Amino acid sequence: MENELGFISQMFDTLYLFPEELEDIEIPEEELEKEEEKAVEKTAEVEKTPAITPKKVIRKQLPTDYYGENKRNIVIFIEHSGVDIFRSKEFQLLLKILGALQLTLQEVAVINVLEQKDNLDTLVKKLQPKFFLYFVNQNESPLSGEKVAKYIPTEIDGHQAVAADGLTKLLLDVEKKRDLWMALKALFEL
Repeated sequence: MENELGFISQMFDTLYLFPEELEDIEIPEEELEKEEEKAVEKTAEVEKTPAITPKKVIRKQLPTDYYGENKRNIVIFIEHSGVDIFRSKEFQLLLKILGALQLTLQEVAVINVLEQKDNLDTLVKKLQPKFFLYFVNQNESPLSGEKVAKYIPTEIDGHQAVAADGLTKLLLDVEKKRDLWMALKALFEL
C-alpha cells in the first residue's frame, strides 16, 4: 500500500485519502515537521504583508439628461433603444463621426430623443446650442415637428443643423455616410 501511495503521490500534486485508508498509513515525523514549518512560514508572510487600504475614487457625475459636457454647444439628437448605449455599434459610429470633426464627447451634448421626449424643449434651452446634428429616423425635427431635409446643411428650429438617418441605418450604408460627411464639412466649414 505504501509503495502504491508513493507512486501515486509523485504522479499527482494533491492526493486525497479516505478515512479507511488513513488507518494503515504511517506518516514519518520529518514530513509532519516540514508541513508545520510551511504553515508557520505562510502565517509569517501574511503578517508581514501590509494592509491594503482602498484608494479614494472620485467619480464624475454624468448628467442623466444627456451624454457629454457640451463645451462647444453642439447638440446631437439620436434615437437609441438599447440598454448600454456606450457599448453599442451606433455609439461607436457617433464617436468616429465626432473624431472626424475633431470633436470629443466632452465638447457636445448627445440627447437620446427616445429617453427625453417629455422635457426635450427645456433641455435644449438649458444647453444653449449653436449647432444641431440630427440622427433620427423621422423626417421631422423632434423639437418642433418641422420637416427637415436630410444630408443638407440647413437651419432647423432656428439653429444651423444637419439631419441624417438614424445611426443604425448609417452603420450599413456607405453612400449615406459619404453624404453626411459632405454636409458636415459644409456646416463646420472644414
